[in-house]
Formats: sequence, structure tokens, C-alpha cells
Amino acid sequence: MNTENLLQQIKLEFKNVSLDDNYTLPEEDYADTSRWHFDKRRIDLNLTEEEWANQEIHFIDTSGWLLEERQEAINAIKEKRRMSNRYPNPLEIPSIYLERYSSGFGYLTPKAYLFYTPATMIYALNDANGIDSESFRSWLRRLSWANNHELITELLKFFSKNQISILHNFLLHMSNKTPSELINNLMNKCLENIRYLGFNN
Repeated sequence: MNTENLLQQIKLEFKNVSLDDNYTLPEEDYADTSRWHFDKRRIDLNLTEEEWANQEIHFIDTSGWLLEERQEAINAIKEKRRMSNRYPNPLEIPSIYLERYSSGFGYLTPKAYLFYTPATMIYALNDANGIDSESFRSWLRRLSWANNHELITELLKFFSKNQISILHNFLLHMSNKTPSELINNLMNKCLENIRYLGFNN
């Protein structure tokens, strides 16, 4: 299968996936550092509510977050709520967004992993740097961890059969397209994991 056919299939089969009430990639990226979400009770009880909020706001304000997410995160901290999702269409998520919050892939719920998968595949297919990007590695690592039937079934439980087939074909297509031994090893592990679901290489 060539790149253009894969892109067409991804856009067709993933266009209607939604994040629903799951945390966004920036929120999970933040959780990677803080082990906390904005709508949850603060975890440092040695600080007052105001001190805690100011500490977290300073962290966000001095981080490398994109301007729009930075302001939304600060508002969410102040209002003790979740962040809004700036990209409800999974096909319109830009690569800079995936890159900036790539640590969040390790914390995504299965539904959120489905939501961010098409943008990640499109980035890898359309951009020569995509396959060697940190976001692609983080996305692959999450899939590689699901290394038995129970774990892969849980991670991909919201994927349709067609979507899993596209994911499988994508990994086959991208195999050995980079000199990176790490990326190639991760893709091979991911393909092995998908075999638990009956898809053979």
C-alpha cells in the first residue's frame, strides 16, 4: 500500500473519532511531570490553595507550552476544571501540538489514544521528520507496552476492525523507512503486539 492510499484510508476511517470527556494531550503531558490534573484536588497539602495555584501557574507560564494552551491551562488551574480541547477534529491536529506535548502519550486513556492516532500517522506520512520525531516515538512506545493479548485489547478497545487494519498497514509501510534502530525496533514490537489480535505481518 502506498502513502497516498494510506492517507486516504486514515482520513476516511478516523474522521469521526472524538475525545469525548477524556483528558487532552497537554493535560496528560502536564501529568507526566506533576502527577496531577487541573480539575483534581491539589496534592501538596503544605501549601494553601492560592500558593498551590500560583506555583502551578508559574510552572505553566515558564514552560514551552504553545500560547493558546498555556492561557487555557492557567484558566483551568484558576477555575479548577479541565482544559477545553482546541482541536475537536482529529485530522486537524498540527504536528507542533503533538511535538510540544509528546510526553502525554504515555498517559492517554484508550479513547484518547485512538483520538490522537490519526494525526500522528498523518504527521509521519507527510513530513520527512515525522518518523524520527519525539511524538512518534512516544506514540509508538505506548503501543509497544501493550505486549500481551489483554493489554493490546485494552489499549485498542475503541478502535474498529478497519482502524486496527489501517494501523497495522501503516506500521508495515513505515518499517525500515528510518535509519533509527530504536524506531524500527519499536515498530516491530508494535507489529508483534497487534498479532495478538489476529493481524499477521
